[in-house]
Amino acid sequence: MIFFDIDATLLDHGKAEQKGAVDFYKKYSNELENSENEFVDRWFELSKKYFGKFLSNELTFQEQRRFRIKDIFGSHLNDMQADNIFNKYLSLYKRNWSAFEDVIPCLVALKQQGIRLGVISNGDYHQQLEKLVSLGIDHYFEHIITSSEIGVAKPNPSIFQKACMQAKAQVRKSLYVGDRLETDAIGSSNAGMVGVWLNRKNTITHPNVKVIHSLVELTSSETER
Repeated sequence: MIFFDIDATLLDHGKAEQKGAVDFYKKYSNELENSENEFVDRWFELSKKYFGKFLSNELTFQEQRRFRIKDIFGSHLNDMQADNIFNKYLSLYKRNWSAFEDVIPCLVALKQQGIRLGVISNGDYHQQLEKLVSLGIDHYFEHIITSSEIGVAKPNPSIFQKACMQAKAQVRKSLYVGDRLETDAIGSSNAGMVGVWLNRKNTITHPNVKVIHSLVELTSSETER
């Protein structure tokens, strides 16, 4: 069985977040002191900071959104006001969701080969499922497992192992494909899976995990263990 990460593996999250943040800045530029570039950098910084607190169970999914908005617009905002502002960003972010070009050809080819497919993702189950539905690829996956359901996040080995258990798949015969070396490839390898690092950016390799530069490489027999 092959499991996939979502953000920056199937969905071009970086592009969606970048464009969403720029559109969000333009909408609220009169209320902000930063330049567009400064705001986008700040947005990414806060996203990483507070989403990390969600993954470590320090904040709920909704709370991490509110903290991001209050850091930018001021702590005087109440929760409802922060939620309303974040929802404006969310609609802009969603408008820019798109799959990488190699995603659907890869999924189609793997299904034709009779390979079972699943997802293991850090994040909120409902939002991650919404992404797959929006991209039109949710039907390719038998199981969609997220950290919000399991209670632990990648690279904790238990999320990978519990996903295999739910899917009734043997851990050591299952692959996990993701764009992050430590979180995805090494994390899944430590859990006993075959870790595959999807390194779209360059030709760097790693001695402890398989490295691919496009999802189409998964359709070859080289990924079999």
